[in-house]
Amino acid sequence: MSDIQDIILHWYPHSPFAQKVAWVLNYKKVEYKTVLIPMLEPRQKRRPLDGGYRKTPILQIGNHVYCDSKAIFLALEKLFPEPSLYPEFKNSNESSEGAARALTMWMDNTLFNNIVSQLPVKDLDDAFMADREALAGRKLDRKTLAGGAPFMKATLQGEFALAEQTLGSKNWLLDTETPSLADISLAMSTFFTLNLAGEKFVQTNFKSLFNHMQKLLGTVSWDRTETMSVISEEEAIEVLKRYQDTEIEANFKVHSSVLPIELGQQVLVTPLDTGKIPVPGTLIRSTIDETVVAYKDATYNTTTLIHFPTIGFVVIPNLGAKY
Repeated sequence: MSDIQDIILHWYPHSPFAQKVAWVLNYKKVEYKTVLIPMLEPRQKRRPLDGGYRKTPILQIGNHVYCDSKAIFLALEKLFPEPSLYPEFKNSNESSEGAARALTMWMDNTLFNNIVSQLPVKDLDDAFMADREALAGRKLDRKTLAGGAPFMKATLQGEFALAEQTLGSKNWLLDTETPSLADISLAMSTFFTLNLAGEKFVQTNFKSLFNHMQKLLGTVSWDRTETMSVISEEEAIEVLKRYQDTEIEANFKVHSSVLPIELGQQVLVTPLDTGKIPVPGTLIRSTIDETVVAYKDATYNTTTLIHFPTIGFVVIPNLGAKY
């Protein structure tokens, strides 16, 4: 694994998940660089890093690339344990990790999809709509989406009411001394809703969550990203090349999950929700938390170790691979 000077966030600022990853990097006071990627596909210069995975962001650490925020946060917590994303509960010595990750999954999926219903689809250009249709794997009808938005606000209100009940009068969502990943995820959800549905809707319907968001943003130094160095996509690929010949440690090659595929086999890793583009590679790690494949890119003559979370992805044999 490379040193901290080679941590690179590939993002575009309008992505709420990219913002959340940036907040975590800033909260942990990590020194990193950023690569500004196109908001829409194609992103050909990202392909040697992600193997075809199309969601944003990805986090590069030398020749290791982490896809999906779940994998990114697991890596950052391991490399930079303080301050923890999973502080202990106030009333016990137990870690809040299970609860924080479970709540984050709800917010990243069910809640997020309901927030997206408030996108101003009539104002979005055809290129954006076509790109998101490819991501969703279905046709997106502007009239239908715009017509449903006012009615989806009731669903959204109900979702956020659960978060308000969980927060109650506590400083942080899980009654911890410092914010957990659940607080960062909730603040991102509130922030995204604020941008789509407007401050009046948020202030009127869930004032306490607005206050929680403001407190969280102050804690994580959200604007610190502006001070980080910006590099080009080409420079990021050069970083990959610099580290790609680093020998993989034997204790990294672990198979401790129930996946019925041996290490060294050719596999395909595919998201289960959207952006269902299989990423090919050689299986080199399989645990309850992550799948790691070695991906070779013929165009750039590179090898990348791509990390995916076990949750939300399926790994199958690549029967069409050429060995």
